[in-house]
Amino acid sequence: MWTRQLLKTNARSALSGRYWRGFWVCLLVSLASGGAFTIKNNVDTVRNNVDTVRGGYDYSFMYGMPDETLALILGIALLVFVLSCVWQIFVLGPLNVGLARYFMESRQALAPFGTVMGIFRTPYLNVVKVSFLTELKIALGCLLVIPGIYWSYCYTLVPFLLAENPYMTTRRAMELSKAIMEGEKWNYFVLMLSFIGWYLLCGVTMGIGTFFLAPYINATQAEFYAAMRSKAFALGLSNAQELGGFVTHGDVVL
Repeated sequence: MWTRQLLKTNARSALSGRYWRGFWVCLLVSLASGGAFTIKNNVDTVRNNVDTVRGGYDYSFMYGMPDETLALILGIALLVFVLSCVWQIFVLGPLNVGLARYFMESRQALAPFGTVMGIFRTPYLNVVKVSFLTELKIALGCLLVIPGIYWSYCYTLVPFLLAENPYMTTRRAMELSKAIMEGEKWNYFVLMLSFIGWYLLCGVTMGIGTFFLAPYINATQAEFYAAMRSKAFALGLSNAQELGGFVTHGDVVL
């Protein structure tokens, strides 16, 4: 039986002597995410400007703009939006899976940087598909608020499942994650909520502290998955053939 204190203690132990590599890995993924957010913000800025014009604040701006210029602006906004979606689907989704693999393999030994990028090898497209469809279902559920929140906790283990078995189908990954999280969603919520004190401290640093907190949170999530993996085996929800374990740099299966 796991406890929040046990998971956090194990996470700190896993980071002992390995924190800075975990920090740089998290920073790399954060910068990649930041790139997507920057693109999205640019789209939002253009959209807000158009909304402002439509709202009656300055119609003369639109009236005086040549049709070709307006079409060019809208075309650029559309292109940036498409590129943002492509980046999110084909880069950030797999990177999150690679991040999960890195912290699982770093639990008992120092994993190489290449662990994160290794997810872009075969079967890369399956990881893209499963990650995208999972996020799409959650996003659609968020339109109704409650289903989105519920599904986000049901499928929180999908990146870790793909990290361990990148050949897993979308349906199986969702079903297995949901089955394992049965009775654990509230516990996981409280586990993540227990970091609120750290987040408040990060707020004092204008958010810069979150970069230094990220390895601790990711290591704790890895410990949570390890506990859920043991639960899945104990309840017969999965087996060693489906979840074959993680390999460290020294080729030791965890």
